[in-house]
Amino acid sequence: MSAATEETRKIALFYAIVLTGSLARGKAVEGSCIDMCVFLEKRCFDVLASTIKSRSEAYSRLGGNICFHEGEVEGGILFGDVRVDLTFTYGKFNHHSENSFDITRDEFETTIGNLFVYSVLLYEKGKQYQKLKQKYLPYYNSRLRKARLAGTRDEFHCKIWKTKWLAERGEYLASLDALLEAQRIFLQHLFIGERKYPIDYVKWVKEQCSEILRMPDLYRELTSIIGGIELTEKGITRRADKLKRLFDGCE
Repeated sequence: MSAATEETRKIALFYAIVLTGSLARGKAVEGSCIDMCVFLEKRCFDVLASTIKSRSEAYSRLGGNICFHEGEVEGGILFGDVRVDLTFTYGKFNHHSENSFDITRDEFETTIGNLFVYSVLLYEKGKQYQKLKQKYLPYYNSRLRKARLAGTRDEFHCKIWKTKWLAERGEYLASLDALLEAQRIFLQHLFIGERKYPIDYVKWVKEQCSEILRMPDLYRELTSIIGGIELTEKGITRRADKLKRLFDGCE
């Protein structure tokens, strides 16, 4: 089999390529990466995941070099001064519905949002991508949603307790870290409650509050919780109580 035929056979196993990130949303600025995700058959995914050396050789033939890799099949490739961040998936997105700690760390909602809602379809073959999209849009099933809401609720209250407990002990930086985590979990809980998919829980928050949640005042509320915080037990506790009131008001 010729090299050209072999490459064609591999490409045939790709069934969709989507542009993601700020470029897909029309928010790119100078220096922004080009973010893309390739959907492929599992057997091709398994081969791709088997060695970074083979991917490095493939990118080299295209004039690019891997500048970083994370896990098995995620990499940043430099083409001159342009960086392309590639993600590969065979369409299975892990989620948790029991352990609250896992629920707040599995990136289930952000993955779906970036791949199916805030993306631009560049290439498609067959109906596999559309079937996946229909599975998760307009939102995933009510049973899973209920379980994940319960998990984010439990984890939020745990982080608020931890924030105050650490502040009481004088561990102000650790307490602030717990407060920031509580704020991130609050956003996850809010998005699930509103049946909206997020882009990220830390970046582009102002854009998401205004354009996705349709709550423009929320960003001001969130920044006021962290802005100018006094690193004392009283100062941190006040901000934790303010975040909890915000959470309770959205329940």
